[in-house]
Amino acid sequence: MKCVFDSCSGAIAYAGENSSFALYYSEKTNPDPTIHIHNCCEVFLCLSGGKNFLIGGRLYEVHDGDIFVINQYEGHKITYRENESFRRFVFQISPEFIYSQSSDQTDLTSCFYPHENDFDHRRRLSPERLEKLRKKITVLESDHGYGDDIIKRQAMLEILVELNIIFMTDDDIGNGVVSNEAVRLAIEYINLNYMYPMTLDDVAKSAYLSVNQLCRLFVKHCGTTIAKYIVSKRITEAKKMLASGKSVTETSMLCGFGDYSAFMRVFKKNVGITPGKYKNASEKTDV
Repeated sequence: MKCVFDSCSGAIAYAGENSSFALYYSEKTNPDPTIHIHNCCEVFLCLSGGKNFLIGGRLYEVHDGDIFVINQYEGHKITYRENESFRRFVFQISPEFIYSQSSDQTDLTSCFYPHENDFDHRRRLSPERLEKLRKKITVLESDHGYGDDIIKRQAMLEILVELNIIFMTDDDIGNGVVSNEAVRLAIEYINLNYMYPMTLDDVAKSAYLSVNQLCRLFVKHCGTTIAKYIVSKRITEAKKMLASGKSVTETSMLCGFGDYSAFMRVFKKNVGITPGKYKNASEKTDV
């Protein structure tokens, strides 16, 4: 059973198409400002070199040994420290797989779909927990011959169980979000006003800076532009609304896309399918 891929896109495609899971390891650096928006849940383990991680509406400082959980509705973008090896494992897991492997007693989705608005996507792993996780990853990377698929599925389930335990019981979440006040204010303003028409000047005023000053700071800390973040926030909320049963037209208006055709175009560009197809797929899977 192949579950290790040499690209993140390959892992996402495999996990999604097979309602399964996949693993990606990399040391590559990528200055691309694109914010990731896909239909898999993600577990991101930073071994070294991470800097800041933008997830949904929060911006985190990244330290070696940090692990992050992200659901399929949350746009995300990580930056890295220059002149350092950026080593990370990335799990892509189909939501259908997580739901199907859960039980009445054990809900494996808990760490991906928290109910608290101030949920912290990050935990800092102890050396013991990191070593335990690395051993499970080795199982996924190995060829076990007969029973390979069962052995790897069992290893993935054990990882999901451990992950939920960590997020339920571990309070070592580090120093919270990135402390730059202007960037924090800008993100907060966008998160509260994404449903309305918005200009860069509006966002800059909320942070008490000029547009040029804020744009430079935003790219420095978030690795992407303000405009791209606004789009990702709107698409993130649109995915949630479509999955909850709202119509494409209603979602377009509620997410700040005054022009229906623009919503169709931007959604397909970022998600890969039209809003209508996404809505139908979400209703069929009921996740």
